[in-house]
Amino acid sequence: MRFTVTKKTIPSSGRLRPRPRPVRLLLPALVGCLWIGPTLGLAQPGSRTADIGELVSVLLRKHPYLFDEENKNRLEAVYREYRLTQAAEREREKAGRGASAEEQSRGAQRPAWAARFALAHFLDTCPGLIRLDLRQELPDTTLMDPIELPGNVGALLLQLINGREETRYLLQDYTHSGLPEVEPIRIEAAARATTWVLLSLSGIPSRPTSLMLELRRESGEPVRLPLEVKAPSPARLKVRVLSDDTGLETPAMVRLVWKLNGRDFRPSNALDLVEQFEGHGSSQLSTNLPGRLRGDYWCVPGPFDMALPPGKWEIAIRRGLEHLSLFDTITLKPGETAERTYRPRRWVDMRKLGWFSGDDHVHFRLLSDEDAQRLMTWVQAEDLHLANVVEMGDINRTWFRQRGFGREHRVVSAGHILSPGQECPRTGARFRLGHVLAMNTTSLVRNPDRYFLYDWMFDQVHRQGGLTGYAHVYRTYPQLHRDMSINVPKNKVDFLELMQIGILGTNLYYEFLDLGFKLTAAAGSDVPFAGTVGEVRMYAYAPEAGDGDAWFEAVGRGRTFVTNGPMLELEVGGAMPGDELRVEKGQKVRVHARAWGHPGRSRPSRLEIVRHGRVIRHLQPSHPEDNELRLSFELEGENGYWLAARAEGADGSQAHTTPVYVVRKPLRFWNYDKVERLIATRLSSLDEVERLVARARSIHGGEVTDEPRGEGERAAWWETRRLAEQGPELLDRVAEARRIYRQLRLVWKREGSQREISR
Repeated sequence: MRFTVTKKTIPSSGRLRPRPRPVRLLLPALVGCLWIGPTLGLAQPGSRTADIGELVSVLLRKHPYLFDEENKNRLEAVYREYRLTQAAEREREKAGRGASAEEQSRGAQRPAWAARFALAHFLDTCPGLIRLDLRQELPDTTLMDPIELPGNVGALLLQLINGREETRYLLQDYTHSGLPEVEPIRIEAAARATTWVLLSLSGIPSRPTSLMLELRRESGEPVRLPLEVKAPSPARLKVRVLSDDTGLETPAMVRLVWKLNGRDFRPSNALDLVEQFEGHGSSQLSTNLPGRLRGDYWCVPGPFDMALPPGKWEIAIRRGLEHLSLFDTITLKPGETAERTYRPRRWVDMRKLGWFSGDDHVHFRLLSDEDAQRLMTWVQAEDLHLANVVEMGDINRTWFRQRGFGREHRVVSAGHILSPGQECPRTGARFRLGHVLAMNTTSLVRNPDRYFLYDWMFDQVHRQGGLTGYAHVYRTYPQLHRDMSINVPKNKVDFLELMQIGILGTNLYYEFLDLGFKLTAAAGSDVPFAGTVGEVRMYAYAPEAGDGDAWFEAVGRGRTFVTNGPMLELEVGGAMPGDELRVEKGQKVRVHARAWGHPGRSRPSRLEIVRHGRVIRHLQPSHPEDNELRLSFELEGENGYWLAARAEGADGSQAHTTPVYVVRKPLRFWNYDKVERLIATRLSSLDEVERLVARARSIHGGEVTDEPRGEGERAAWWETRRLAEQGPELLDRVAEARRIYRQLRLVWKREGSQREISR
């Protein structure tokens, strides 16, 4: 018996021999959808239960191409109504606990029922629906002529009627093995219910392929339905990306999306980074860039040539913040080859202005030339000048090992530099003091017996000529304010990581600046735990960057700004960021600031001058097409202050400079009116450290307890024990910090008679 796909039920009585007719089938690709629904006891391998909202969500999010514009808009409206009623129902359940069961039922179930009915009605009248009545015996049946899939993936929507008592929904996947003999696709229909099945297909060859649906019922023999499907012949795509500087082929970041279903395809030569990530990340790099630039990309080392399903494709090409990203839509025809060459245009060359970009926080195993080549390719694809490649550790072990440290272990290629560094100490969840970064070291500085004494690490790094700072300052994680309160006042710290995952966080930074401590603004990606290298970056003013020495020297002097979009410059009385500018009583200084970007990427929407955390001047574009903002004005030197520039891009990007420190001797450049409160906050942080030590010592009680057997418990046990052992020395450091804050209070009181009160 043969039957066509129809909206009418196919009975088992008689033999239907309708003439096959072209029917618009539902052919979505659903590979990998992880929908969770109630357990019904009918799920087969590769299948999962769902509800009607989840089913419609798949159709709308993944397969809008299946509907004409009118029907798609209709379904979207119905689905929005369904979502609203679901949310309202949840709110009524929370707020209606005091109402009677009957009132709750009337208030919540009516609109939800109506929305579900509307969705069900839409599905019931959808073109391409295959409706099978399993309550009667069905002879072997063949579904129409071969079904043309849009590519090597597709799907069928079936309604299996085995009763009318309830309705259930099932999502099921099937991947073709490529073998001549294939296993039947087993679908189990719920007893005394109507089961909707969205059957996704993948790996379908570009030739007529026979499949077998096996519909299982509670009683009776399974019904087998032969089915023929066919994928179109693949197309080929050849892509080259050229450097705008040299015109030669260059690595790039690429995203390749099939418009039919939104599926991302991996370029044939994309770098495999999983081994160097040591299980902590994926080779598909999800960026935290604003707007259309956000999303997943692959790093490709050069031209690629690959087979793809026919249809419309979008290709995105990125080469870091200084280049304009490209987006192109390509139509690939079955069996044909398309060739494309792209040259992302450089909208700014910061190197020519003396500014070189860096990322202070790159995790990557670097033990061989092959490791180095992979990372160098990635850095070149993002057009990043210097990557601080950090070996990460905790009190028990390290990850992302480096083959060596120092200048002899830097990797330099065509103006791009890989420089080994470290993120360690990193105290754990129970006794957090913060995560610490180091750059330009000559060896790994790590000693578990002094792990909670961060100043020991700072001193060792400085003896090596390196730089130290705290990671994740943008969100004050992980409780780094505790150790900062100990070591920043001792001038042990060079930089703070203000920017990560597209977020600029300055609260903690401003607090320490307001106490008169000089700290350099830094930024890092923290890959592979977040984003891609250089998506946030720190620029250092180093006209002769060379092999990296000048860049590290510039960072040490504080001549930096951080950004994920706009470029930024600041000059105060001829001084650059990080400089100290001495002024006399009554002296004025001239301030120049500039923010600029590209209208399609990071056009500045606001430029601000920040003094002691408050905006004292700002400028916005006078014309929507302005790509540059400039501020120039005179400012009283007064009693001294720190002064920084900050910018926002129209796309949500941000930038911030290290301050210029305006000093009128013998006064500090601090925020005098807030000093007492700021010191109280720091003393509160020291109280937290004392409580951590007391907790660790109370757990161990000064006695050696048995070491646990489990790996996780054993690591926590050793961390607690070592804090208990190192606690007395850590408390000595806390006491020393308290003495510094007491001295600062005395300075604050003494300055009261020396400062002019400016209102």
